[in-house]
Order: sequence, then structure tokens, then C-alpha cells
Amino acid sequence: MPRIIIGVLPKQIMWRNPKRRKWEIQFIPSSIIAGNTGKIYIKRGSAPKADDGSNTWDHVLNSGASVGDNINDQQEKSPWLDDVWAISDTADQICTLEEQNIAENEKPTPTI
Repeated sequence: MPRIIIGVLPKQIMWRNPKRRKWEIQFIPSSIIAGNTGKIYIKRGSAPKADDGSNTWDHVLNSGASVGDNINDQQEKSPWLDDVWAISDTADQICTLEEQNIAENEKPTPTI
């Protein structure tokens, strides 16, 4: 999975994708990356604020936590197909980000 860096400025980590099947962001634990000691705030559709008292975020990740949609492959596609944003209260927090799309079905070859 690709690694991304989340800092103290809002960052769009995914763009609108009508073919999104699932997505997951995981905050790499501080036991692996010592500098990952902050919090990451995730918001669907707009930029969040890095503030526990704010109502501008959907999820807060501590070191080692993850969030996403359809992680267990229970649905045909992700319930959230629009953009996703992140911000941290501490500079340069490292995460992994996975996004999978619905596979295009090949057209069957006609038999004669």
C-alpha cells in the first residue's frame, strides 16, 4: 500500500470516484514510525479541522488506528464515492492508503 504524509494543513487524500469498491487509511503505529504520535482527522466531502472539540471531522485516528468503507468486501461498492480529506494536529504523520475500484467486466465473446 502506498504511504502518504498528513500534515497540519488539510489534504485531499481521495477524489470523487464512482467506481470505488473500498478504501482504507491506516495510521502507522508509533512503534514502527517513532514520529507518529499525533492525531489524524478524517472528513468525507470537505476539509476537517484538527480540533477535538470541532464538529468538522467524521473520524479521529490515533497511532495504529484505521478507517474506511467496505473493508470486509461485504458490498459491491463503497458507500462513499466522493472525496476524502485529512489533517493532523502534528506535522508529517505517515499513513498507508488503499483504494480499490470495481473491476470492469469483460464483454463475453459471442459464440457462433
